[in-house]
Amino acid sequence: MEVKVNLRLLKIEDEREVELKEGSTVKSLLERLTSIYGEDLKRLIGDAEKGFRVIVMANAEMVKYDQRLKDKDELSLILPVAGG
Repeated sequence: MEVKVNLRLLKIEDEREVELKEGSTVKSLLERLTSIYGEDLKRLIGDAEKGFRVIVMANAEMVKYDQRLKDKDELSLILPVAGG
């Protein structure tokens, strides 16, 4: 299956289509993206070992990392912002 990932907010590239196995989860997608983009992306969003630090939207709805993805889903990655 193939999903489209919007990476604009991470300032990596506009978007990328990613091929995944059927039944893949959001976590699987994040692991795949960190294998594609390496240490630069890991510094931004974390990794599977230490935990991801990114908000994921799928088809305009916030989803959890264990959410299963469907073919043609459109995802956005958003870095959380803290302030006071």
